[in-house]
Amino acid sequence: MKRIFIIFFLIFCFSCSFNDKEQFSADICIDGFFSKKHRNYITTEEDQLSLENISYQAEINNFEFDAKCIFSNNKFIANLSILFVVQPVNAKTTNIEMPYYIALLDSENNILDIQYYKVKGSLNNNEEKTFFIETEIIDNQSIIFKYKDKETFQQNKIMIGFMLNKEKLKIVN
Repeated sequence: MKRIFIIFFLIFCFSCSFNDKEQFSADICIDGFFSKKHRNYITTEEDQLSLENISYQAEINNFEFDAKCIFSNNKFIANLSILFVVQPVNAKTTNIEMPYYIALLDSENNILDIQYYKVKGSLNNNEEKTFFIETEIIDNQSIIFKYKDKETFQQNKIMIGFMLNKEKLKIVN
């Protein structure tokens, strides 16, 4: 009986140790920055957007990796927190909804991969609840990017920006 138990135990140990490829946790994640043209966002509750009817404007203010980044089975896995600062202009409702992207760029700034997200929240009121005030929204995303070579991948960087149509780009820039 002991022999059978030892044999199963050894098989279990060897199967677990050879099952996964490299798994490495790094204190330093890849670099990141904001898109210069897509860092600010505006929207309206009206049919047509103009400078006079902007409901709120927002800015991607900061971001950080929450914990260690993991390189495992040719995948980069990280948790990313992004801070959005929203300023009401002519807002009539509390609802905030802003589409944004996280792009993976190579060392020559070519887009390798892009992932799309939407952050939702509510505008804060002043103490008397008579008008909306500046609001901070933190969005946490778990990002995963595939790679072939870890050394080459670590030269890549992420870029964060809002998804803007031509009309919004024209007004924002």
